Order: sequence, then structure tokens, then C-alpha cells
Amino acid sequence: MKYYIDFEASEAEKTIISIGAICDDGRQFYSLVFSKDPITPRIEEITGISQEDVDNAPSSAEVFERFYDWCNIDNDLPEFINYGTGDLDFVYSNFMNATSFKEAAMLSYLYMNMYDCSEDLRKFFYVNKTISLEKLGKYFDKDMGDQNHNALDDAKLLKMVYDKMKTGDRNFDAFLEYVDPDRYPDQVRKVLRMNGNTILEEYSNMKEALSWVRSQPNDKGPKYLQNADEKIRHAAKNNSKYFGFNWRIL
Repeated sequence: MKYYIDFEASEAEKTIISIGAICDDGRQFYSLVFSKDPITPRIEEITGISQEDVDNAPSSAEVFERFYDWCNIDNDLPEFINYGTGDLDFVYSNFMNATSFKEAAMLSYLYMNMYDCSEDLRKFFYVNKTISLEKLGKYFDKDMGDQNHNALDDAKLLKMVYDKMKTGDRNFDAFLEYVDPDRYPDQVRKVLRMNGNTILEEYSNMKEALSWVRSQPNDKGPKYLQNADEKIRHAAKNNSKYFGFNWRIL
């Protein structure tokens, strides 16, 4: 069972001050978490969580013991999906201050089994920098407002983005600002051979794509293969076909 999870944390000690999770079956979990670390004005502005909220919240032990039971760890091995590497610091900080066995077991399981899906999204859009979750949300849901950094809302947002990614529909030019131009000086990151919007095969450069074209049976004669790189570029630019396929140059 997949669980999409998010945390908000204090600024100095990076202790968890809220947790939100949503399961594939639609069940939801949310709680504020007590922390001795002061809530700075910056954290309150970002999360909407005040010092009073945290002071009156249940302890980390109480929250993560409940979370352990909610996840049904004894009967299932959940897969936790998160976004970005920062959450591991938050989980580790709480683990180091755990006061009960079940709390420590839950935090340890989280630390060892959270899957950061940001790399999947980078590969999905063929970029080499992590796209903000808010930008991804607005890409997939044009009516989405600004991200409010509520842990449960962000967990729901992550699930939506992850589910949308699995459909395979994308605009390859949507996040060009997340491409490092120094990494791709020739401006060709990939060449994709496609059937409509479905990727059939990807090539690391134009040479690999041309090698495939020239290895295929061709009943139109050698002239059809002349300037094949220009024909691939023309097909990609004009959303037309060459050699019976759509092409995309990234």
C-alpha cells in the first residue's frame, strides 16, 4: 500500500511540528506535533502553525504511535512516497529524541522506507533540477491556488502529481528553467521516437537516433535517408512524421 506523506518542521532543530499522509485507499492522517524548538516568525508565516498550536499539540511519541497503528505496520509493509530529501532530516531529528519503542520503530521505518519521487519527476520532464511541488501542482491542475504548506494538503498534492505522472501526458517544454544549459551545450538532451504522444524509444543524442533509422528496412531508397538528422528536426518542429514516427528533440 502506498502512503503519500509530508512534514512541516521547526527551523533550528528541524523537529517535526506537523505530519500529513494520505493512503492509496483514500484514508487520511493529520496531526500537529509538540516541539521544544521555538516556532520562528518565518515558519509561522510559511506553515500557518503558531507557537501556541505547537505548545498544545500531542507529543511526538503520541503522534507516531498513533501513526504506527494507522499504517497497520504489524500487518502491512507500507511504501511511503515523499518529495525531496529534507524530510529525512526531520524524521531523523525526531528519532534521536524518541521516548517510546513504538515511536522509535515508526520513525526508523519511515527513515529507511521513504521513497523520494522527485527524481521520477525530473526524468519525466527530462530536466536535471528538482521542480517545486507547487509548480508541478499548477501544471497538472490549472485551477490550483498557491501551496499553503499544510502537511496534509501537501500530501494530497503529492498524490495528485504522482498519479498524473503515471498517465504519461506531458509538455516537454514546460520546465525549461529547470534545465542547466551548461550540461547540454548543444541544446539536445534526448531524441525521442514516438507514436503520437507515446514514447517508443529514447536516444541520448542525434547520432544514436540516426543509427537506429539507418539500421531499419527501407523500401524508399537511399535518398530517403539523406539528411536524416534535418528530417528528424523538421518532424519534431512541425509535429509531423519521419520514417513513420513522430519525433521529439529535448
